[in-house]
Amino acid sequence: MRARGWPVGATLTLLFALLCSTCTFAHGDKVHVRGTLVSVSADILTVKQLDGKPVDIKLVKATVYLLHANNADQPAKAADLAIGDMVVIHATSTPAGLAADEIKFSVPAKTAAN
Repeated sequence: MRARGWPVGATLTLLFALLCSTCTFAHGDKVHVRGTLVSVSADILTVKQLDGKPVDIKLVKATVYLLHANNADQPAKAADLAIGDMVVIHATSTPAGLAADEIKFSVPAKTAAN
């Protein structure tokens, strides 16, 4: 005999939606950008987001850089960034565009030659 109530699938879907919305609001007024670096200059990064759209992020004096390697974050600097790095950026929206507060990046894993 089957118990009455919400189906398990519907309950799990609702729980997942609630968790996702909590993550979305976790950063307050910050913008969360994830993707791959496609361009790096002294004051602007261009990131190809997970949806394929590019976005420019302005680097400011207060930007914090963290290299994620060996399951730990290590202090880094802007010069450590390279095209192809995977990034997670917390940015502030300004009238001039997005300004990076924190850039966490990792170097893509090398693939084995066939």
